[in-house]
Amino acid sequence: MSAGYWTSLAVLNQAAGELGLPQYPTIVGIDNVQSVQLLALLNAAGNELYLYYPWEQFHKEATWVTVDSQGDYALPDDWGYFVDQTQWDRTNHWPLLGPKSAQEWAWLKGGLIASAPRTRYRVREGTLLIWPVPPVGHTSITLAMEYVSKYWIGVTGTEIGIQDMVDHDTDIMLYNPWLLIKYLKLKYYELKGFDTTNVQSDFMRIFNALTGKDVGGPILSLARQQSTVYVGPWSVPDGSWNVFGGP
Repeated sequence: MSAGYWTSLAVLNQAAGELGLPQYPTIVGIDNVQSVQLLALLNAAGNELYLYYPWEQFHKEATWVTVDSQGDYALPDDWGYFVDQTQWDRTNHWPLLGPKSAQEWAWLKGGLIASAPRTRYRVREGTLLIWPVPPVGHTSITLAMEYVSKYWIGVTGTEIGIQDMVDHDTDIMLYNPWLLIKYLKLKYYELKGFDTTNVQSDFMRIFNALTGKDVGGPILSLARQQSTVYVGPWSVPDGSWNVFGGP
């Protein structure tokens, strides 16, 4: 998604104008039922939209370095949710195994199984858990994965999310402004009990257009296969090779 982000006041006033409502010189801190309602709907819209699609501007990477006898590591404060299949042991160049279910985790911790070099993981209570727990004197390994941040609000001059609730007129909305405006209008119609057919269609056109263009698309194959990180026959480039060593 391209930049060109708008402030909270600009988004709210554009939505208000399309709804036939008064424009506001300021929106935060006004003791006015209409402005309070619009601000609440804006906060709801922003906090919902990051859940509907992993927008590229919210992708971040988290890393941890293992510590002796420690099997739990805090997630970032802005943790929203995983980007699947990005979980790696960067030191040994292995993908992490998981996420493990509660049943698998109980089996790992309580069953009679042999220790193995591969690291398993799961997330519970806002914490990254790994197994086996690094023993005393182990060689530290670096774990890394991508995640989607829940912070969709920045400050003037930056495109980095720092919070998830609007508290200033100049807060920067890190979404395409028209997506946020259309969704804010839809939520207003739903709240008032109006017919949402047209505003919902308007929102979905923008949403579908942006999700289709957010990061581009891969080349599709009818015979797609899972790739491997290891060297094998597939690593040899196409060509005519003398495999018998003759002239």
